[in-house]
Amino acid sequence: MIVSGYKNVNMGAFLRNNKRESMFDVIVPTSAQELEQYYRFRWEVLNKPLQMPLGSERDAYDELSVHRMVRNQDGEAIAVGRLFISDADEALIRHVAVSPHLRKQGLGISLMAALESAAHSEGVRRLVVNARGDSSNFFSRCGYEMASEPEFDKAKIKYQQMVKRLDPEHYFIRQPKLCVELQNMLSQQIPISDKMGVRLEQYTGRELSVKMPLPGNTNPHQSMFAGSIYSLAVMAGWSMVWLMLREHGLQGDIVLVKGEIKYRKPVLGDALALANKSAMQGSLLPLIESKKCKMKITIELFSNHELVAQMHGMYMILPKENAE
Repeated sequence: MIVSGYKNVNMGAFLRNNKRESMFDVIVPTSAQELEQYYRFRWEVLNKPLQMPLGSERDAYDELSVHRMVRNQDGEAIAVGRLFISDADEALIRHVAVSPHLRKQGLGISLMAALESAAHSEGVRRLVVNARGDSSNFFSRCGYEMASEPEFDKAKIKYQQMVKRLDPEHYFIRQPKLCVELQNMLSQQIPISDKMGVRLEQYTGRELSVKMPLPGNTNPHQSMFAGSIYSLAVMAGWSMVWLMLREHGLQGDIVLVKGEIKYRKPVLGDALALANKSAMQGSLLPLIESKKCKMKITIELFSNHELVAQMHGMYMILPKENAE
């Protein structure tokens, strides 16, 4: 059940906070030290406040489950969660914990995305969570719906079962229908993107990640072809602008007018391009008056958790009626 490659992490294992000053990675805890850190954090956040002893955080299903842990740049655990696949169609997510002083920064949503990504890879069709206390609001934001009346566990804490169907569009955290529409459009209108294996990885509302495999994009040196890397960056930037337009109910033809890329090191594995709204400059307001506008965006590209390239792109958005 352990998934390899980028499915082990969410958005290439790089998550940013609102200030984009810190880097966090989502890992599969496998070593003895990582597992000890994982379970210790789970106990401190979930069980210790209930005065439950150390060891109560573990159960018989842990050995059969998929685990994810978010660590900060110092290697400290700041969020954990578990996925147990009960049968071919259903899985249960439990023990979701986020450091209390880092909540409401997107860590929980990113952790859920990593667990759901693993579930997708195993063909799971339905996810179940038991929302404790007031956590139902968080799971609702992640797309889960109430499936039962509230009950109380042995510790007299209210919990409620919530479910989420994993249809293809529900893979995305934000704007799932738009993301599926965008992926289909890229495949149909830019056929080369399909041959290159370009796929939307995730959209959080703030950040879009687009991935591309190494096979099919190699040069004679068996590293990734520079033209493929550039194309991935261009499509990531174009896709982010397209999503922003649709989110605001606007239409326009998006044209790349300038793109500058800096290659930092050879790409020896799959590539992941990240486009973040905080790294964009420009305004869509002129479109409301049927005027063209510009949007500047910085795209970061990662491979094997390392920054391998960075592109600065300038996109022109032309009103439909003025587009040539």
